[in-house]
Amino acid sequence: MKLYYIFAFIINFIIRETMKQKVMLLLTCLFLSIGMVMAQSSKVTGRVLSAEDNEPIVGATVQIEGTNTGTVTDLDGKFTINAPSSAKHLIISFIGMETQKLTIRQGHMSNLVIKLEATSEILDEVLVTGTYGSAKKLGSIVGSVAAVKSDKIENRPSANFADALQGQVAGLQVYTSSGEPSEGVSMRLRGVGSINSSTEPLFILDGSPISSGAFTAINPSDIENVTVLKDASSTSIYGSRAANGVVVITTKRGKGAKPTVSIKGQYGFSQPALPTTEMMSTSQYYDLWKTIAPNADLSIIKQYMDMGINTNWQDYFLKDNAPTWQLDASITGVSKNTNYFISASHYDQEGVEPASGMKRETLRSNIDTKVFDWLRVGVNLGLSYEDFETNGFATTGNSWYNVATLSRWALPWETPYEIVDDGNGNWHYGDRKDLLDVLGLWNPYYLLENQPAEKNKIRLYGNMFEELTPVKGLTIRASQALDAFDYRYRYRQLPAQFNNYSGSASESFQRYSSMTFTNTAEYKFDVDKIHNATFLIGQEAIIYDGSSFGASVEGITDDRLTLLSHGTTPKAPSASIQKKVMNSYFARGEYNYAEKYFLDLSFRTDGSSVFGKNNRWASFFSVGAMWNIKKESFMEDAEWLNDLRFKVSYGTTGNSAFSGDPYYPSLGLVGVGKYQGGSSFGISSVQNDDLTWEKQKSLNIGISTRMFNRLDLSIDFYNKVTSDMLMTIPYSYTTGHSSGWGNIGSMYNRGFETSVQYEIFNTKDFYWSVSGNINYNKNQITELFGGRDEYVIPNTGVKYQVGESLGDFYYVRWVGVDPEDGQQIWLDDKGNETKEYSDNYAVFTGKNQYAPWAGGFNTRISWKGFSVDANFSFMLGKYLIDNDRFFVENPNFVGQLNQSVEMANMWTTPGQITDIPAANSARQFDTHLLENASFMRLKNLTVSYSLPKPLLKKVGFIKGVRIFGVGRNLWTVTQYKGADPEVDSNLQLGVYPNTRQFAIGAELTF
Repeated sequence: MKLYYIFAFIINFIIRETMKQKVMLLLTCLFLSIGMVMAQSSKVTGRVLSAEDNEPIVGATVQIEGTNTGTVTDLDGKFTINAPSSAKHLIISFIGMETQKLTIRQGHMSNLVIKLEATSEILDEVLVTGTYGSAKKLGSIVGSVAAVKSDKIENRPSANFADALQGQVAGLQVYTSSGEPSEGVSMRLRGVGSINSSTEPLFILDGSPISSGAFTAINPSDIENVTVLKDASSTSIYGSRAANGVVVITTKRGKGAKPTVSIKGQYGFSQPALPTTEMMSTSQYYDLWKTIAPNADLSIIKQYMDMGINTNWQDYFLKDNAPTWQLDASITGVSKNTNYFISASHYDQEGVEPASGMKRETLRSNIDTKVFDWLRVGVNLGLSYEDFETNGFATTGNSWYNVATLSRWALPWETPYEIVDDGNGNWHYGDRKDLLDVLGLWNPYYLLENQPAEKNKIRLYGNMFEELTPVKGLTIRASQALDAFDYRYRYRQLPAQFNNYSGSASESFQRYSSMTFTNTAEYKFDVDKIHNATFLIGQEAIIYDGSSFGASVEGITDDRLTLLSHGTTPKAPSASIQKKVMNSYFARGEYNYAEKYFLDLSFRTDGSSVFGKNNRWASFFSVGAMWNIKKESFMEDAEWLNDLRFKVSYGTTGNSAFSGDPYYPSLGLVGVGKYQGGSSFGISSVQNDDLTWEKQKSLNIGISTRMFNRLDLSIDFYNKVTSDMLMTIPYSYTTGHSSGWGNIGSMYNRGFETSVQYEIFNTKDFYWSVSGNINYNKNQITELFGGRDEYVIPNTGVKYQVGESLGDFYYVRWVGVDPEDGQQIWLDDKGNETKEYSDNYAVFTGKNQYAPWAGGFNTRISWKGFSVDANFSFMLGKYLIDNDRFFVENPNFVGQLNQSVEMANMWTTPGQITDIPAANSARQFDTHLLENASFMRLKNLTVSYSLPKPLLKKVGFIKGVRIFGVGRNLWTVTQYKGADPEVDSNLQLGVYPNTRQFAIGAELTF
């Protein structure tokens, strides 16, 4: 209106001072001009909503394309903007949402309703493939990559999220060898790439390297997805740490127009996954002992047998209802230019063995914000506190106080309770025995009460980053990452009868940290949208720092005074300091022509303090190409074919992860000891100035396709050749040393893997898909140290030989039992049958501890709010020595240890057909203990129901309600007789049994 007042003033002035006709003509022209200007601009009004829940988006930017004219939405998501006639498009954007472009149509731009879709770097089509550079569209990744989404990981009752990865990725083998709640997992990707060096992949969490020891510190509900990088094209830029592949873990980030609060709780219980070995009853044991020693005085066992005493020690020690419960809470959203995800969780699992369990508290905060158009900063932090309870008897071995062992060995007529005689010939059980007098052992429960132990670990892991985009296409990023923990262990032996009332105390402390500093510059550009290129250069430094100390005392006489200062006799303390550093420079180039032909190149050079001064640096490279065949003109008419890609890559990676993680393997170290009351010094390790990286050359050829818009199929062939293997070389004892590290030997792993998924139904209300993957891998040793062709590790059944597979069992072959005399029959090294055993008859059995075949298959069914998700995994061709059988199927231990019910079939009569030899045939450590540990397991089963959203809208503040039930290791098919076939070793003895778990829970979102 002010404009009109100005014009009125001018008009009045002109009327008074000039000729009226000229003035009228001028006024007519002025008003026509004003009218034309007003007619050439139009008011645009509307509302911006979230497509996910139709909620208004506050603070969304609405801008005229190519201009500085813009506005933001109000609290109701509404906006008003004047668009000139020259305006073509309206740009609507909001952080965490897909930007929309609308064509402006004059006269038709009132009360618009604009819905924005959520976006993230972890959508189905986009994968975060590691530390360096931006996320990539799945179709543009040249390397061999696979992803596991959050729905396969969250809500699992296991403390270790990696357990849920078993069977989910072709080529990735995951083992949980123990049911102990705080136990870790072991992983191998595409075979065993080394003999003595680590075979574990490199783990990256939100762009920062971590150790697998951090897995139990991560809340599975915080994970968005896990991406597995397999071939050189995807891993070579990690250089010296990527020989065994890379596993990238990405946690959740803020998304959604409005804050979303989620609260989830679940409760369940655990039990041994498989039936334990069936042991003999008192009467069965009496009969066996009488058979072996007819003249033995068995009056005591007969007395207990007549009383009906028959203790099942496995029931006494192992629980079948150990509780587990978990509570998670999170809030996520986007506020103006800031993404945020904040979560907290509590996890509590009791073990199936006594005095074992784990409690965990976690906090996570992922925040990043756009400070300016050219600057984004963020912080991803995770904090965990873990309390461990381990009983001290659950260690693998043949100790009497290993509960898993004792539950088999303990004699059935022994009882853990006092026998009380009422004097009238009747008896009943009394109090618990502290001393198991028949066995001559202290009751483990009594020892646990008097040997309290406290273990706890606090862990901080995360990173911060600063990202600049000074010009279009250029991204400069610096990140600083930390993975650190403090671990404390406090152990007491209270003064009690078992230690003659002289107690002791010990405490130890360990601190570890790794700090990673990464700086990158990435530039993306295109020419006519046809030639698309990305170049990246970077530098990285990693600093590892570890230290520990321990102290202990004896002579504690009061169980109320158990500090170290209360002991009367101090013992020598222990201490260590460990440091190492790594520095790296790398570059990567990516090019594609019209998204039809792709080329990737990478180069990296690494230097590490762990290697000898002559060979601390090494360089690695990769080249990869992909052809999008579907883009070719000759494929245009193939409507049934949605996608077809051919990939090939070749490159090198390295390995610097020594077995046992020594920090100074190349140095000649000095050891300190005591001698005649004084200090002594001596060389404790041999110096090797030429020690260097283990190297691996990798070739990958793959093809992937999607057909009929519902069938996905991929096949990869790979060949990995490892050279300069890091191995401990045996020395003559005349040198004063038994072995030392060196670069010797080579081997290869080659095989193929395939993945398939088929969507049987995909409608609005009903969805059903099946998927599966399988991998075959063969490894072979091609070179050993010192020019030799073979090397045997005594008394282990392990032999390394050129031309043979690593992990092939080297044992004397057991044939069976001669029905005529009950004696065992073996094959000598020439294949001839013999009844005389000799270690010299050992040969390769063709049976391997590493499963050559592995994979999994899944099915998912959903109908309206109901869903069922079943995940199976399998390992085929895996073998394992069941060492427990040597003790519980052995007549030499009758009278000392209980025996398996299999011993009832022991040979006693000529002509008897049995696998249990006569009592006078000495048991040997041969292939009769070597069992097929192949297995198929229903790894996870989830059944859930989500309440209908229209029903929840009536409540108003609740966005979602989901009720679910979860089972883990519900069903296992195997021929293995031992504790569990999943044990990742060549031998199983006294293993804490793996667990079957059940849980129910509910999740509310607001």
